[in-house]
Parts: sequence; structure tokens; C-alpha cells
Amino acid sequence: MAIVMTAEETALEAPRRFRRGPLGPLLLRVALVGALLYLTLPLLATLLFSLATVWSKTILPEGYTLDWYKAAITDDRFLPTATHTLQATFGAAVISPLLVVPALLAVHLRAPRWKPALEFLSIIPWALPGVVLALAMIRAYVSPYNANRTALLILTYVLISLPFMFRSIDASLTSIDARTLSEAAQMLGAGWFDIGRRVLLPGIMPGLMSGILLIAALGAGEYALASLLAGSGWKTFPIYQAQAQNVDGRVASALAIIGLLYVMVVSLSLLFIAGRRRGGAGPGMPVANK
Repeated sequence: MAIVMTAEETALEAPRRFRRGPLGPLLLRVALVGALLYLTLPLLATLLFSLATVWSKTILPEGYTLDWYKAAITDDRFLPTATHTLQATFGAAVISPLLVVPALLAVHLRAPRWKPALEFLSIIPWALPGVVLALAMIRAYVSPYNANRTALLILTYVLISLPFMFRSIDASLTSIDARTLSEAAQMLGAGWFDIGRRVLLPGIMPGLMSGILLIAALGAGEYALASLLAGSGWKTFPIYQAQAQNVDGRVASALAIIGLLYVMVVSLSLLFIAGRRRGGAGPGMPVANK
């Protein structure tokens, strides 16, 4: 008796046959190694170049030194630009959740039909090139109103971070089924303050942490917006890095590694904070007395 497989079963069976074949595991390993090399070789080359004394005719540097890191850190521009970047990142990390969280809570709890419209609006800033967005902000606010360029840069960071923050928090609210949990908490007698503090806030915390991490990475690498909006009056870390590139590529490479370490420190700090919150969580929502 012949067994007829459906198209879906055939599609699922093909990867299994590939993995069981003689070349399947080998090709998978080759693809994995190729992906790892593609991702790590640029970082490794940047790290080696930032430590190299001379690197011109050999595969590896002829010598190693920390002088380029010393030159990058002791430069008079390092501390001000790093401080400005931290200030802009902190401002965007505070303002962006204040805009996104209430809107998403309203959509998830009260008006789900408005979610497609919010998704579309959140994507618009990311669809625009940084130069176009910066020139639009200058034309709209600086030219007619002489708006503060530093505040404008922070607000622009908020705009381009909206897709990251929106997607991260939206995914968290969807994963916990915020509407069902809120209704269940109300049935147990909880007020909206307790629901927000004990149900919704712990649920959106992973998405909030992810959004803040993406904002930190954005602030450490966004050159076009900072250059056009803040200019020479309020230089950020990417501007300093671009200026160093014109002087010595090894100093610029050292700054790139420092920026990467900064993002890693922010990531580890957020993971530590999230771990402490999970470890110190209370027993849960109390049931109302009958």
C-alpha cells in the first residue's frame, strides 16, 4: 500500500533527510564556521590594528602597544564627547519609554484595533535616512524657532529609537498576554496601581532593557545626526572618532573598541539589573480578602 505525503510533510522531511545525509552535518559546520568568521574577523582586525605598532607587510602586526589607547583617552576631546554621548543616550532612554509604554498599554488593554497604525508610525523615523531626518528637524525647528540643538539631538535620538523600543516592549506585552493578566488581577481585587507595579512592569522589563541597550548602541555609533544637529558646539563620541580617523587610523580603531566595550558594559549592567529584579521579586499578586 503506497503512502502519499502531503506537501507540508514533504517540506518538513527535506531538512531531516539533509541532516541525515553524508554531507549534511559537514555543510552545516562549514556554514556555522563561515558565519562566525564573517562576524568576528572585522572585530579581530580592528582590535589588532588598535594594538599594532607597525602592520604593513605581515599577516599579523610586527609589534603590540597600548599607546593608541592612551592617546585616545588622554586627548582633551575624549571626556567631553563621552559625557555628551552619555547625556544624549540617557535622555533618549528616559523619554522613549515614557512615550511608548503608555501608548502600547492603551493599545493592548483597551484599543487593539489601533495597533497597526502605531506600528506604521513607529517605523517612519527608521525609514528615513539620518541626513534627511536631521535636515528636516533643522528646517522645522532650528531655522524658524532657533531651538536648542542639544535638546533637538536628544529628541531625534528618541525618534529613531522608537522602532526599537516599540518592537521590544510590544513583544513583551504580547508574550505575557497583558490584557488577560490585567483582567485576572482585577477579578482578584487588584487596583490599577498594583496591576502596573506587579503585573505589567515586570512583564515589560525585558523589552525595556532591550530597547535601552539598542539606544546605547545607537548613541555610540550615530555620526550623521550628531554632526548635523549638534555640530562643533556639542560634539559626541562618534564625531571624535571620525576626527581621529583623519589623523591616525590606529587611534580611531582604539576608539571603536572602546565604544564596543561601552555597549558590552551597558548590556551586562542591564542583565545584572534584570537578574536582581527577578531574584528580588515578591510572592505575586495578593488575593483580595472575601
